[in-house]
Amino acid sequence: MRLMCLLLTFACSLRATNPVYAGVDYGLLKSTDAGATWNLLNIPLNSPFLSGTILPQWIAMDPQNASRIFFIGTAKGMAFFASPDAGATWSVTPFIGLQPRGLAVDFAGQAIYIPASTASGGIAGLYRSTDTGASWTRLTLPGTSQEPSGSSVLNVFADPAVSGTLYFRTANGNHFFKSTDFGNTWTEIIQKSFKAPSYVDPHNHLTWYAVTGGSVSSALFKSTDGASTFTQLNIPSDEVTSVSVGAVSSTVYATGDVAGLGGTVLKSTDGGDTWMALKNGLFTTISGVVWADPADPSTVFVNDFIYTRSFYVSTDGGAHFNPSVLPQGPPGCVPGNCATPEVHSLLIAASTPLPPTITSVVNGASFQAGVPANSWVTIKGTNLASQTGDWSHSIVNGSLPTSLDGVSVSIGGKPAYVYFISPGQLNVLAPDVSAGPISVTVTTAGGTSTAFPTTASAYGPAFFLWPNNQVVATRQDYSYAVKAGTFTGATTVAAKPGDVIILWTTGFGPTFPAAPVGASVPASGGYSTASAPTVTINNTSAMVYGAALAPGSAGLYQVAIQVPNTLGDGDWPIQATIGGVASPAGTILSVHQ
Repeated sequence: MRLMCLLLTFACSLRATNPVYAGVDYGLLKSTDAGATWNLLNIPLNSPFLSGTILPQWIAMDPQNASRIFFIGTAKGMAFFASPDAGATWSVTPFIGLQPRGLAVDFAGQAIYIPASTASGGIAGLYRSTDTGASWTRLTLPGTSQEPSGSSVLNVFADPAVSGTLYFRTANGNHFFKSTDFGNTWTEIIQKSFKAPSYVDPHNHLTWYAVTGGSVSSALFKSTDGASTFTQLNIPSDEVTSVSVGAVSSTVYATGDVAGLGGTVLKSTDGGDTWMALKNGLFTTISGVVWADPADPSTVFVNDFIYTRSFYVSTDGGAHFNPSVLPQGPPGCVPGNCATPEVHSLLIAASTPLPPTITSVVNGASFQAGVPANSWVTIKGTNLASQTGDWSHSIVNGSLPTSLDGVSVSIGGKPAYVYFISPGQLNVLAPDVSAGPISVTVTTAGGTSTAFPTTASAYGPAFFLWPNNQVVATRQDYSYAVKAGTFTGATTVAAKPGDVIILWTTGFGPTFPAAPVGASVPASGGYSTASAPTVTINNTSAMVYGAALAPGSAGLYQVAIQVPNTLGDGDWPIQATIGGVASPAGTILSVHQ
């Protein structure tokens, strides 16, 4: 498989725990190990309007860049804080004449929104900044029967999947509005029986939850049509106080009062249809709040936001909760006069994955359109994976993986074998698909791509290539048969007339006997192509000694040839034909005496 790594050019990286930011009594804490340890971030207050310790009240991030962190906090006065580099440096802009009451960031990070009242009081309006909080523009809001001259704002939400789309709930009357143009115009979402939307699924902008906590016999409602209609969920709690969706939409956590248990963390794995009680005693019946990591299914935080200053974390999807110990403060306090801080706000800085998009499906060697059966295929696009990796640690008992770090590919309705993943490119081994029109889809945590139409074929011969369109060729001792100077720092020698060399290819069709499906070729080899190929170099036929799948690999063919003795020095065009299909023109073999 080492040569395959070279041919397909892979890289890998390990995924780290998503950073977590907690706003406490004396500043902003950050954890990079799921709450095991915390560090206080250094945020200079370079303004005469600000002094003392910082109390972060609302924290948010750029959904497309988890390093861009924002929060609104108080340090004698209120200010907008922004970091472009995960908290290493900060800009701080005091609010002059505004009293903000919340924070939302556009899906593409293009705008920031706050509900705020003026310093003199009055109703809260909605303000937008497009310069990272340096300035704010008040948006014109629609009127209602209660407020004909313009609605006051209680909450603002940014759509988790569509840039420019935001929502707000009015402070007076039961009204919920939506804008699709960054707040320039508005449409009311009419509900027959009003439920106040309080949480939107980070993976599906049509799914909303309404938590009616704060009253006896409060309940949890769910909408799957963009907050137009809500259905009450059958959750075993007399008072639901918070809700949070995990790494997939079907995983939902809630806090509430459960009969016989008191304040309890609950979990649903079917979108709220059924629930299980996870842990009680971490908060009172009316003071629980839960935050689930939207990308990592293992991490969940809970807090008592009123009374006990108890803060817990689970790193196994809610199976167990342990205290997440926060540094006592304030900074510089004398032992004996320090206290455990209260958590006022929390952000798990995980970018919510976007649905994948396919832009091309090509032969993995020639990069020509189409899918040769049982051969290497390269898929290009966007949001194809959240990280970079390969299958080197995912082959179990010789079986090739059909899913890698949550990425799977369907080709012609059959699962492909996923070798390499990255946000912009996948390399997969095609299944045994029949010739003709087919479709390709990619599935990730962000969803399934739109089907990409292409054509499958039994044969699609192609050489893997080195720089300058030179075919990948080795001698029988595996030394490179390539022009001198091709690789910086490496001594290479071009093929000579009469040399026996091995060409490395894909798309050479079925073998006899049939190769094992979904597994590496046994080290013993013996899987020759069912049809004999021909190879020409500068239109001169080369002796072909044989063609077979490479032992220990998959979808990788070796074609052994002898370079014609009649060839002179030069970079000569080389082409292979098998099953009536020729490899693409434009590839060369360098020959030198």
